[in-house]
Formats: sequence, C-alpha cells, structure tokens
Amino acid sequence: MDDARVHAVSAALSPYVWRRLTPEMVSRRALAAIDGHGAAGAPVARRDERIGILVEFLAGCRWRSLTADALSRQLVTALDAWHEESQWLEIELRWSLDGGG
Repeated sequence: MDDARVHAVSAALSPYVWRRLTPEMVSRRALAAIDGHGAAGAPVARRDERIGILVEFLAGCRWRSLTADALSRQLVTALDAWHEESQWLEIELRWSLDGGG
C-alpha cells in the first residue's frame, strides 16, 4: 500500500520508542499524522472519537510485534474500514428515514 497516510504515521511513530507507548497514545499520534500534523505535531485531543476505534483495534492484535510500517498500514486500514462502515450506516439511516429501505 503506497499511501501517504501510512508513511506519515510511520514517520510520526519512528522518533519514539513507540512499542512502550500506550495504545491511546499510539492512536493519538497516528491520527495527528493522518490529519497532516506530521511527526512534530501534538497528538490529537483525547476527545477525538477515532481514538476509541484505533484503541479497540490495537487491543485485538499483537501490535507491539509489528514494524512501524506494518503497524501504520494496519492503523490506516482500520480507520478506513471504520469510516466506510460509518458512511454506509448514514446511507441506510437516510434510506429508512426517507421510506426507501
């Protein structure tokens, strides 16, 4: 996957001993990179709803055994899957409210 977001997340995690970070901090740093704040940017605010999505994903895998690049790909993929599912839920809700579903 040649995705600029994957490269940004990997670059954001690499300066840190990221395997020692909490799942929440890994998620916050990854989201800051995805949002375009780069490696030097502050992590996203704790109230960002996407943190829970990534923390839940991390809880279900052995992420500390991955490379920074592999973890970055997995985080971006998990976020994309959540976003796509959210979009479908919105479409289905609109259909049901419009009487089309």
